[in-house]
Amino acid sequence: MMLAHEAGMEIVAEAGDGDTALRMVEQFAPDVAVLDVTLPGESGIELTRRLLAKYPQVKVLALSSHLERSTIQLMLDAGAHGYVAKAAASAELAQGIRSVCQGKSFLCPEVAAVMADSLRRPQLGARKSGDTRPSRRELQVITLLAKGKTAPEIAAELHVSTATVVTHRRNIMKKLDLHKAADITRYAMRTGLIS
Repeated sequence: MMLAHEAGMEIVAEAGDGDTALRMVEQFAPDVAVLDVTLPGESGIELTRRLLAKYPQVKVLALSSHLERSTIQLMLDAGAHGYVAKAAASAELAQGIRSVCQGKSFLCPEVAAVMADSLRRPQLGARKSGDTRPSRRELQVITLLAKGKTAPEIAAELHVSTATVVTHRRNIMKKLDLHKAADITRYAMRTGLIS
């Protein structure tokens, strides 16, 4: 409804899950795909990777209520060209679509503030020993563990050894004070890594 009366924009399709979205992109070849981070079956992060691997010309704009730095970063790392908070969608969504269509990146002010705040903190490569934020690689491992993948399957997907995955899992559980596999899944759901 927010975009229905925007000049120069046409909504060509809507989808409620990743597989349908991919079929709609193939059928309608949109300039921009606006993706929620939380989708049934798979995250918008995974869908972004799949979509851009198959249709690299499509611009992806994330639209989400998840404003955790880790979720935003994973979506951008997956190839999203921009990120808009759902709370700001009425004011920022059309601007975000226009920006990514022009080949620019776009972060709404709320998302930009989260990312700027993370830049003021110690960087991932120079972490303090007491830092409990998962690294990018650990977030990938969390997502795959939460999807039920085994350590060997994760190792194959990330092109690392199984021992490396086991080490990441141990570090994740220690950092986040998690005690069982179900805790990892709950964390992934809470932060929007999976639905």
